Amino acid sequence: MDIELRAKRSKSLLGNDWFTETLKDLREQQKTVFANSGANEIERREEAHAILRALNAIEYSLQADVDAVELILNKERHRGND
Repeated sequence: MDIELRAKRSKSLLGNDWFTETLKDLREQQKTVFANSGANEIERREEAHAILRALNAIEYSLQADVDAVELILNKERHRGND
């Protein structure tokens, strides 16, 4: 897939209120699971932690797509001023 198209789609998702609210809600759910787990519920906490990490990885990956294209475009603009 073209990097600019990928960045455009990623930026669209990151700018979508429903998508970002869903990520936020899912994070809060997992934080609640983590905070309310009993001392012996190690697996439950580990699963909540893994889900939080996955949600963060999704968001970071989308932002990386956007940032990569912005860097490329800035570099091209800078070259044009030389």
